[in-house]
Amino acid sequence: MKSIIVSSLLIVALVACKSTTSKEVEQSTNTNNDGPTIAANSQDDKMAAIDQQLDKLSRIESLNYSKEDGTSISAIAYMVSQDTIAKVEVKQYNAKTVTNPKIQFYYDRGLLFASKKLEEKIIDQTAYFSEEVSFYNEKGEVIQSKERMSDYEEGLINAAYKKINNVTHNPTEAFLVLKQQGPFAVTFQGFVDNGPYHFLIVGENVAKDGYTAALSIQKEDATIKYLRNEGKKALGKELMVQFVNHMDNQGYEMQILTDLALVERKKK
Repeated sequence: MKSIIVSSLLIVALVACKSTTSKEVEQSTNTNNDGPTIAANSQDDKMAAIDQQLDKLSRIESLNYSKEDGTSISAIAYMVSQDTIAKVEVKQYNAKTVTNPKIQFYYDRGLLFASKKLEEKIIDQTAYFSEEVSFYNEKGEVIQSKERMSDYEEGLINAAYKKINNVTHNPTEAFLVLKQQGPFAVTFQGFVDNGPYHFLIVGENVAKDGYTAALSIQKEDATIKYLRNEGKKALGKELMVQFVNHMDNQGYEMQILTDLALVERKKK
């Protein structure tokens, strides 16, 4: 069960990442991969160790957000304990650039020490798969970046990493997604009913081009009935949602609403 009340550790991790820039920074465009080869180091070993234990860690999964043009984003946080985060994964699709980068952030005692970005790049009208890795110091500053490339995603594992100009992958958006803040706020945005299927639509309360998420309604509780009766008058009301992820026999993924409540905040 997932809730908008995310563990306090995510707040700590978000504060820790603020020493990076407000958006992803590339000091220069890495349009080739002819730098010196970079051998694996202890940081790579630490990343591998985290990946090997993911199935033993608790997970906090975000809502699956999307826009009308097909742009989408979701995130997963892996927790060693309620107070210790190990890894955050972000999956995105950008409809404007037609790219779907996957970014992973690795933590040691609450501090970001490495990030990895997998995406398809176009160089001289030829498509390649790229895997960038950056390592950070305790201040969140990049100390080294490297990249390996291949014609096929499956070939990346056999490709050598080469040094590139430092690249910062910023985790701020990932934590906004997980914490349902900013453009990923959870407010009532309506219903979609299609035959036997009914969905609650939540998202940021903006006029257009906002992120929304659809939650499958399995039963009509008092809050659902209230929102239906209120209709447009309820638009923008803040909600607390709990949900589970489900995949049917055809491989269709959906998020099923398990609990819903209105959020009442005291006026200052």
